[in-house]
Order: sequence, then structure tokens, then C-alpha cells
Amino acid sequence: MNNPSDPKLPAKINNSLAGYEPRRVAALLLGLVVDEGHSLTPLCDSATGNARFRALAANDRAMVRAILMTALRFRGAILAVMKQVMDRPEPRRARDLSHNLHIAAAQILFMDLPDSAAVNLSVAAISTNKMTQRFKGFANAVLRRIGREKQDLLDKTVKNASVLPQWMSKQIRSDFGKQNLAQIEAMILQEPYLDVTVKGDRSIDGWMRKLDAVRLATGSLRLTTNMPVQKLEGYRRGAWWVQNAAASIPANLLGDVSGMSVADLCAAPGGKSAQLASAGAFVTSVDNSQMRLSRLVENFHRLELEGDVVCADLLEWNPVQQFDHVLLDAPCSSTGTMRRHPDVIWSKKADEVNTLGALQEKMLNKAIELVKPGGTIVFATCSIAKAEGENVFAKVLETNRQVECQPVLSNEVGGLDEIINGQGAVRCLPHHMPLDPKRLGGLDGFFAARMKKL
Repeated sequence: MNNPSDPKLPAKINNSLAGYEPRRVAALLLGLVVDEGHSLTPLCDSATGNARFRALAANDRAMVRAILMTALRFRGAILAVMKQVMDRPEPRRARDLSHNLHIAAAQILFMDLPDSAAVNLSVAAISTNKMTQRFKGFANAVLRRIGREKQDLLDKTVKNASVLPQWMSKQIRSDFGKQNLAQIEAMILQEPYLDVTVKGDRSIDGWMRKLDAVRLATGSLRLTTNMPVQKLEGYRRGAWWVQNAAASIPANLLGDVSGMSVADLCAAPGGKSAQLASAGAFVTSVDNSQMRLSRLVENFHRLELEGDVVCADLLEWNPVQQFDHVLLDAPCSSTGTMRRHPDVIWSKKADEVNTLGALQEKMLNKAIELVKPGGTIVFATCSIAKAEGENVFAKVLETNRQVECQPVLSNEVGGLDEIINGQGAVRCLPHHMPLDPKRLGGLDGFFAARMKKL
């Protein structure tokens, strides 16, 4: 390996160097997530995402996604490593330098790629930017040191690094305690498998064999293959759809909905609406995003399901008739999904949690208005903060005399008693439902509570 004091940099940068553009795009998108708070999924949409990303070949787009998921999942460790190996702080305004270094460090430390390629391509990218080109020697030295000391860094610095930013660690520790925080952090570092929900009364055991999946206590199937879902048997003919096991629980809490009118509020992209429709409900799916609703319509078409679709602001929506039941999966910080979407860890800010909690309270009171007397309301969020779940539910029960709590029973969640809290509501944490091997277990962080309209 080259001596850090002798960078051996190319005399001329060749932008056609294999792998150069994907790594430049990865650094660009990393900046959009951590500096500007963008979500990674829409940025990496092959049809509507970032223009630089869409211009890449399919295999390069896959590479960018893999690098970014790794860089974001292990960002806390990479920050600790950078602090350890740098002899001076990163320049504050040279954010492109920082993002390129993080992309390269993710590859060196956590991906099965040659160190030399990660170093050379990163330095090449830094050299082409007028704001950062003077740091190419610095970058080369830092990255080569990471390569030389890789095992020692993994054994010491990475092992002891915090997975989450300070504000998020503090919030989780306050809500659930130090032990749960440690278990949550450990689980986030485990790349999850995909879960699917089988349509209607089709043979779950049969699909378990066909998809090489494990049947979970919740009734979902957890895939153990890395094959793209579009290529799996049954996808194109609508036998099942992708849906995290925790996300399937709220719709199940409505019980038998056959022949009943159910409003699914904030419904897109439609997994819960599909559950309700396949169970025989007359579903009205409401969302304020036409683009997200178009995905719901596409999913319903593939699944051969029917339902009404309404694009509207829930707080302004006034349908002619009330519904038998209402399911509200309210907008939230999505911090419960950070194992599947590690960008959430670094794109969200502390003040969002309290702001969204206030919005959820308004939406839940609106949802209660839409239900017939005697009907059921299920309130859910995919947040890991009590301010976006338990606290909202408690406040509405205290202030709205039209409803009462309807506690969740053990047999309604597959006997997973650990996910039923003291309110009689569902509270999933990422380390709940442990399985062997560890990666196979876990759930999204989710809150779901049920109430009855008096």
C-alpha cells in the first residue's frame, strides 16, 4: 500500500473511469439526505428520482443504492472513524469532500470491494471539484490509513460507536430505557429481509415454500432471498404484496370487515387498503398526494382489488356518509422504519417529532368524526417516539368523550405479548420478535391503538 505522504495521484483525471460516476452520484445523494433532509427512496426512484441517478445504467443504480444504504446504516461508526484517523478536522464548508470520504469509508470498512478502487475513485472525484481539489492529498492519506488500520478500527472504534445521533438516542432512552436503546441500535445494524402479505385466503403455507420464506407470528411471510421482488413467483399476478409485518397489524385490529365500509386515511402506497379490500371491505382510500395514490392504484390493479380513491386533505374532507370503521396511519417521522430506511436516522430533526404529534392529534379527532356510533377507529404511526403514539392516544382519550379504548388482545397479535403496552395498545420496537439468526427477527417500530365510538 502506498505511503500516505506519497499520494501517487493520477496526472489527469479520467471521468470515464469504471465506477467513477456511480460514486459521484452516491456522494451527491448522501449530501441531499444528511444536509437537506431528503428521503432516499424518492431520490432513487428509477422513473422520477434524481436526474443524475436516473441517467445511470441499471447495474450502476443498484450499486449506488447499496453504497448509500451501507454509508447511512453505519454513518455513526464512520463519523467516529473519521475523528480517529484525521490529524485535523474536516473543512466545515467542504461538504462534498466529507461526503466523498464517507462513501469511500463505507466501501473500505463494510463492503466487499477492493480498497484501492474506493480510494482512487474517491480521490478522483475530489480532484474534479474546484472547492475540494486542494484536499486530494489529505483525502488520499485519510482513506489509505483507514485501509491499513481497518481491522483495528472495526474491533475498537466501530464496535463502540453510537449508531444514532445524540438527539435520537436521548429520546429513545427517555421513552424506553437504556437497555431497549442498546437492543434497538444493535438491530438497526442488521440489514432486514422483506416481508410480504399473502392476498385473501390463498395458501400461506404454499407461498411460504414457493418464496423460500419464514412464516411469522403475525401471519406475514419473511423472505430469505435477495432476488428482486418483481422476479419472484406470484408478484405479477398479484398473489401477495410487500408489507412489513408490523405494518400489517393495524388493519387486522379492525377484525372481520367483510361487507363493511372502511376509510383508510393517509392510505398510500396502499398496503393496508389492500388488506382491507382482500378481506371483503368496501374501502375508501384517502391521501393528499396524487403521486402516492397513483402507486396505490397500480398496486390495486396488479392485485385485482377494487376500492374508491380520494385525493384530499383529511382535515378538510367531509364525505356524505360516515363509515363503519376508520384506519388512520398518520403522517409521522417514520423513525420506526430506520432499519429498512437508514436515511431516516440522518434526515430527521428533533423538532419534527413534537410538530407531527400535534398534527396527529387533529387527524385522530377528525377520524373519530368520520365513524358511525359503535364503529372502530385504529390509530397507527411508524414512529419510535411516544410523542407520536402513546402520548397522542392518551390525550385524545382524555379530551374526546366520544370514544373509549378497546384494548388489543394477545391472540390478535400472534401471541406476541411483548408488543402490547400498558395502554392496551401495540408498541413494536425493532428488536421485538427475535429469531435465529438475528437478522431474521425484528419488526418495524410501530404504534397502533384501537378505540370504539360510543
